[in-house]
Formats: sequence, C-alpha cells, structure tokens
Amino acid sequence: MSRTLFSARSGHLSLWLGGAALAFGTFVRITRELVEGEVGAMDSAILLAVAKKRTPWLTTAAVDVTALGSITLVVLFSAFTLVVLLVLRDRLGALQLLAASAGAGILTLVTKNIIERIRPEEAQQLITVSGFSYPSGHSVSTCALYLTIAIIAGRYVQHSGARAVIFLAVSAVLIMVGASRVYLGVHYATDVVSGISLGAAWALLLAGFFTLGSHHGSARPQRL
Repeated sequence: MSRTLFSARSGHLSLWLGGAALAFGTFVRITRELVEGEVGAMDSAILLAVAKKRTPWLTTAAVDVTALGSITLVVLFSAFTLVVLLVLRDRLGALQLLAASAGAGILTLVTKNIIERIRPEEAQQLITVSGFSYPSGHSVSTCALYLTIAIIAGRYVQHSGARAVIFLAVSAVLIMVGASRVYLGVHYATDVVSGISLGAAWALLLAGFFTLGSHHGSARPQRL
C-alpha cells in the first residue's frame, strides 16, 4: 500500500515539475524573442486584427470577463477558498494557495519592471490601465490562482472525469481573460501567452513542492 502511494506521488511530482519546466521554458523563449525584437510586428498585426472585430456587445462581454482577473476578484476568490480550506483543516492546501497568490504578484511586478514594455498604442484602449505591459498581470494571477485551486480541488475529487471538467473550466477562463485583454487593447498577444506560461509554471512548481510536503506526513484529503 505504501509503495503504491509512493509511486503515485512520484508520478504526480514528475507531472507537476515537468509541466512547470515546459511552461517556464515557454515564458523564457517568448521573453527572449521579445527582447530581440522578433515579435513586435506579429503582436501589432494581431492587435489590429482583433480591434477590427470590436462590437458594442463584445466590448461589454470583454469588460465583464476581464474582471475575473482583477485584483478585487482575485483577492475575493483567494479569501473564500482559503476559508474553505481552513474549515477542511487542509493547512498545506491553504499555504499552497497563499504562496500561489503572493508569488504571482511578486513575479508580475519583478518581470514588468525588468522588461518595461510599453502598453499597446496601435489600437484604442477601451479601459483605463497603468503600468507596463509585459507580462499580463491578469494572466499571471488568474492562471496561478485558478490553476492552484483546480489542483487542490483535484485532491478531493475521485472521479477522473470530474477532475478533467475542473481543469477544462479553468483553461476556458484563462483563455477568455487573456483574450479580453487583447480585445480591450491593453495587452499584446505575447503579453498574455507569457503571463499564462509564467502563472502556470509557478502553480505547477508549487504543486510539486506541496506534493513532497504531503509525502512527509500530511494527512491526505478525503476524496468525494
């Protein structure tokens, strides 16, 4: 029994760390190409093409969707999930969630201040934003937070189909939030893709770390 459990945790650890390496490698590659000036023309073309598709109802929908990555909602989702985890006495899960939220904020701030990419100017910005453009803070924070919540929730769900639905729902949210940032003219496409990659790398790295933590004595959550 213990050997089987150890094998399962080793498999999860390999999955999380492998995924984190792949996501971070994607972020590094995009960043390198940005610094070398290889993505500017593509980003501008995508932004202008998306701007031509704007309609009043799409703009309303984009403003609503982009709010899912706002600081207010991210904090509210984090606080609610934290309370649930504390009620369930899942201290490792609570620490993982806090680390995901705090780390995403720090990674976004540091990266933005290093790269210092100016916000898009090719198309009208439909909402008011400030700060640098790369990477998309909305994409980093939503990916790190929602993916971490999905990973933690997966520990409580036994049915593989239900876990797949959770991760598909999170993926859909991430894509919609990222697309809304480009549609609203406040980010380039590479800002969004790099933000998702960085957020995913952080969430998956934490998943691997806390998988090791659970191996060293934490009680396994009761599955549903």
